Amino acid sequence: FIFCQICTEIVRSLRDAPPAHYVLKIQSFSQMSEILRKTNVKSYESGEFEVGGYKWKLLLFPCGNEAEKGEAHISLYLAISNINSLPLGWVINAMFTFFIYDQIRDKFLTVHGSIPYFS
Repeated sequence: FIFCQICTEIVRSLRDAPPAHYVLKIQSFSQMSEILRKTNVKSYESGEFEVGGYKWKLLLFPCGNEAEKGEAHISLYLAISNINSLPLGWVINAMFTFFIYDQIRDKFLTVHGSIPYFS
């Protein structure tokens, strides 16, 4: 997996409509976090999905990504999962929107941005 730490401006907003492309639904965030903690696993990895001809995965760190000094925060990353099949010198400019469901407000927090990925 490869993900880039350089990101353009991040824009946050609330909306009613759910995402339309890929959904990672976690039934019990606290239960998942507890299972990961007990098994000493730091992150959860989604299944692969394809967008724009590339295969991607979501990486979720329920207690933050310690390597990136994200302790005590939820860290969510978009990762390319098929980098070995890409040509030498590849560059992908990914525009993304994460939707995080807020059960209290019954709305989706959206986080928009773009990230350059490169070899």
